[in-house]
Amino acid sequence: MSFQLRIRPADETDISSIQQVARASWHAVYDGILGPDTVETLLTEGYGDDLLEEMVDLDDIGLFVATADGDVVGYASCGMTDPAGIGDLDLYVHPDYWGEGIGSRLLDRGKTHLQSLSVRKIRDEVLVDNEVGNGFYRKHFDHVDQRTERFGGKELPVNVYERSLWD
Repeated sequence: MSFQLRIRPADETDISSIQQVARASWHAVYDGILGPDTVETLLTEGYGDDLLEEMVDLDDIGLFVATADGDVVGYASCGMTDPAGIGDLDLYVHPDYWGEGIGSRLLDRGKTHLQSLSVRKIRDEVLVDNEVGNGFYRKHFDHVDQRTERFGGKELPVNVYERSLWD
């Protein structure tokens, strides 16, 4: 695919596009794991207009979008989750754009933001059954643990990944 890719901070005009990318990517990844009704509930809870508007306005939370020829095709949100210098970085790319390097570009932008917050290490969890997510994280992070977490009302195994920001 040939397109002009740009990574930039999200603004309020991007909210509906972020929600569309979330809906497409979450259903593609999680329907077979959690079921479409649970996925829809989680999307409603985690991607409401008010929540995303707040994220856009907070300096400590980085919310970035990837645009392909001007259309939002991915997003990343990141921030410090532990005062000991641990951060979280969540990113999703529209399934039509998987494998195009967009996730890597969003990761790079998120890393820069987290470094500006004095985050030393990113720690993220990925459902064991999320093949797309685990494939990405195995490329860019170290697998450090596996545990069980509550997700969508179920106890499910997750892989824990970490990446130092000061290599």
